[in-house]
Amino acid sequence: MRPYIDVHCHIGTTVSRAPTVGQSVGRYMARMASAGVAAAILSPTAGGPQADGVDDTRRQNEEVARACRQFPDRFPVGLAGIEVRHEQQGVDELRRAMMGDGLVGFMCHPALSGHSLGAEVHPFLEVVAEGAGLCLLHQAGSTANIAAYARRFPSVTFIIGHVSMNRPGHNDAIAQCADIPNIWYDIAQKPTPEEPEWDLRHLVRGLATERLMFGSDAPYYNFRLVQSLVEESDIADRVKDSIAHGAATRLVRQFRDDWTCPTSPVDPPQRYSDDEVWATRGPRLL
Repeated sequence: MRPYIDVHCHIGTTVSRAPTVGQSVGRYMARMASAGVAAAILSPTAGGPQADGVDDTRRQNEEVARACRQFPDRFPVGLAGIEVRHEQQGVDELRRAMMGDGLVGFMCHPALSGHSLGAEVHPFLEVVAEGAGLCLLHQAGSTANIAAYARRFPSVTFIIGHVSMNRPGHNDAIAQCADIPNIWYDIAQKPTPEEPEWDLRHLVRGLATERLMFGSDAPYYNFRLVQSLVEESDIADRVKDSIAHGAATRLVRQFRDDWTCPTSPVDPPQRYSDDEVWATRGPRLL
């Protein structure tokens, strides 16, 4: 099996779901080892603990930064989480996480973090733009707002998460974003049951193949299904290589130009049974 680089995975716990969903760095490394994932871009879970406000966000960011320091070959870059409701304190925490902990940008999920991907995110994007950093934005309906961000902040590199979910999402991303060079895409998550045809060829034809990447959305899904769909898709092997690891390698090297994708298997700190590794909780999980 070709190596995979995961550009969309989360560390921590989503407490805004019942039951809660989450994973530690160690459990995710076990999932990597089980699925041939060689490296990943980490970010905190959205909808994480917020009883202590921005202090909770800081702890989540610090855990991602710790993993990147401890396993720099496996986690070459990491992203902070943001909460727009923290306002200036949140902006200050993002700056601290980037300048102090070495994270390269942020991840946000509008549905779980209570915002609309509008102008409320601009102060956070300004911080990322100062460092020509990276942002992972979960697709929330139309991608027009992400296209507007990319044009307003041309020094920021954007990843649109879940671009492969359904045909309307495919078409919207192609129409709104295909011609914008600082937007990349991940194919995290299997389509919904009512969308049985997972047409990767349609995305390859419509989007820049060199910016289309694998993402797992761990811990919410058993991402081996997405890998199998890539492997079984009727596209050229060189395109599969690019989706699996080639495009992500180029992306990571924008921020770590000395990084090389590891060729050895991941050695997780704890041994799990297969059932333990892939157990998931919450609604509509695989």
